[in-house]
Amino acid sequence: MASHPTGLFPVTDPARHAKGRQKMHGLALYITHVWEAAAATKTSLCRIHGMEVDTERVALEIAPALAAIRTLDLEVVKNSQPPADQRRYTDTLASEFEGQVVRGLLLLRNADIHLPATVDVQADRVVGEGTGFRVMPIWKPYDELPSAIRTSTGRAASAHSAYRAAVAGRLVIETLLDAFAFFRRCDPSLPRLVTGTQDLEYFPLRPYTTHDYERRHPDMPNRARVEEQVRRAAQESPPYGSSREILHRLDLDDGPVYCGYLLRLPLRIAFTEPEEQVVRDIEAGFPYVALDEWGDGHPVAVDATGQLAAAGTPLAKLALPAPRRHPLPETWRAWWDLAATDAFWYRNQRHLRDGTEV
Repeated sequence: MASHPTGLFPVTDPARHAKGRQKMHGLALYITHVWEAAAATKTSLCRIHGMEVDTERVALEIAPALAAIRTLDLEVVKNSQPPADQRRYTDTLASEFEGQVVRGLLLLRNADIHLPATVDVQADRVVGEGTGFRVMPIWKPYDELPSAIRTSTGRAASAHSAYRAAVAGRLVIETLLDAFAFFRRCDPSLPRLVTGTQDLEYFPLRPYTTHDYERRHPDMPNRARVEEQVRRAAQESPPYGSSREILHRLDLDDGPVYCGYLLRLPLRIAFTEPEEQVVRDIEAGFPYVALDEWGDGHPVAVDATGQLAAAGTPLAKLALPAPRRHPLPETWRAWWDLAATDAFWYRNQRHLRDGTEV
């Protein structure tokens, strides 16, 4: 059947629409294969070598998904449009995030078909799943792609910048769901629906053990958006506990990060917090105490200029205790790196949440 003229770029040609229906069906199916392959790898924990991560099966399942995305992009959507709308479609690929994902994945599809280079993925995390392990595959940073891919140009020159902007370092499953969502917005009649409903067939993806947040449906927000919401909500409410005790300072290029423990007997939970957030917490009425090099505690205040101070000294200059045992400065830095890049970890250190709620 031909599509109804809805969506960004409706496919009105009956033959191309039929092809689009088939390829969207295939893409949905291939996405499920990628999702389930991540829980069926040969990843194992070796007593001698530690975690031995395997992602090859995931990479093998990705190839048909990339091919389907390219067919939908070029043969189904773009080539079904009149010249003016083809130009508008090209502009949409460049200007919208999901369109950039589609364009960036073209770089990998072309490499898989035309270049003597292997399209591999790497594991962002490995989590326990039943008696085995499940990998969270992500696309490699652009600079880590094989040189044959990075030096390829041809008609796909813009795919390089799109890969950097919208694909590199992201979870593979999210990019595939982005592409599916994009083509669905182009023409909502392309995906298969569960008979008698408006629900997409194959989605949501089957649930596994959830450790924080996982996107399992094209309509669900991506992880970056959820992390932004989680971090903002964590910053807007006071930390858990009766107060926080500052023991160490990381002097970083972006400003000081203060490290210590929240106090709520019998708990002492480590925290790492940037200067501006400590200011917000104190202005909201939450108390911080800084220990000087002698171990004496001093209430931390926000002075008239908006700077932190303790014992009549700017907190950024106060001599804090010299760490002589765990946690050492490198440990505090590692904990801060986690808090700065993982909103669920950050929320947990502020509010002792188990990380599974969104």
